[in-house]
Amino acid sequence: MKVTAILLDYQRHDFTDRVIQNVTERAGYPFEIIRIDRKGISAAINQGIYEAQDADAVVTLANDILMPEQWLAQMVHHIERILYTGTCAFHTVESIGGLTNHGGLDVHEWPVAFGNIIIPRATIEKVGYFNEDFDPYGTQDHDYATRCTMAGLIHYYIQGDRAEHIGHDVGNGTEYRKMKDDSLVLAGAKTAYWKEYYTREGFYLPYDQEALLIEKQQYYGEK
Repeated sequence: MKVTAILLDYQRHDFTDRVIQNVTERAGYPFEIIRIDRKGISAAINQGIYEAQDADAVVTLANDILMPEQWLAQMVHHIERILYTGTCAFHTVESIGGLTNHGGLDVHEWPVAFGNIIIPRATIEKVGYFNEDFDPYGTQDHDYATRCTMAGLIHYYIQGDRAEHIGHDVGNGTEYRKMKDDSLVLAGAKTAYWKEYYTREGFYLPYDQEALLIEKQQYYGEK
């Protein structure tokens, strides 16, 4: 299986070199890495997916998350056994569910997998790319998970190991924190619109999303 990692490296490069060394030394499985320096999480991931069209799976890597030993070998093992994987990750933040058996493996199934996720090519072929309407930051992970669930796919954390978030962006008054807060304020209305859109039009999103965003603007204009 050919795997390409998409390193999201737009801001706060304090830990980038450390992360690259960490993921390279601990992968336990060969992979290529694409370093994306582009504003907007969805747009950056989409660029990476587009550039990695020959990969059997892609992994998103934040520039402030450290991965455990054999992280990629474990991810590949899981998606090869659980063929209906939407996304798979190591628990990093937020909540984690109890254990459920899928494909003979006990995993923590959850509505959304946060952090660094592996996405099989079969998932991308079913649901497409990330929704850039949630950029520069927002609930793009929830949106992608929703579409995967609509396609009959599941999300889960691998049992046992954890990833470590070493970055901090919770300080009040910083430009980065303000960008996050402003984006999250708008996320609710965007989520409501897109859930209705997916029910009406389908959950697959292409790489070029300009026409979809124009359609959304027209929709709200008519309201």
